[in-house]
Amino acid sequence: MGIQLFKHNEEAYKAVVTMLEEEGKAAVIHPTGTGKSLIAFKLACDYPSNHFLWLSPSEYIYKTQLENLGMEFPNIQYLSYSRLMKSEDSVEDLQPDYIILDEFHRCGAREWGRSVRKLLHTYPEAKLLGLS
Repeated sequence: MGIQLFKHNEEAYKAVVTMLEEEGKAAVIHPTGTGKSLIAFKLACDYPSNHFLWLSPSEYIYKTQLENLGMEFPNIQYLSYSRLMKSEDSVEDLQPDYIILDEFHRCGAREWGRSVRKLLHTYPEAKLLGLS
């Protein structure tokens, strides 16, 4: 079972895949409630052998999205930004192929931002997708 995207997100998904292949980084900036997270879930679905590290401000939102999809993603490891900050000493254990920064505009916060910068510095080869 795959993830079906609305037309605007299908176009964004194709652009994301191209940018990740060419640049290793991409961002999707769409209004709230338009399905940005579905783009990242589809990426995880389409690349099941890769390890995804999904960061966001709220575990509740992430779990609600999973419940709404009715799917499981064994290749996604979830951390909140605050949990990343608290476990900064074990960043080396994460080993992501892809890093998803949900609500990445929040990465500018002093403490969260420091932890995210350390993560990105530790894994410069990981593909990076920001959602905002």
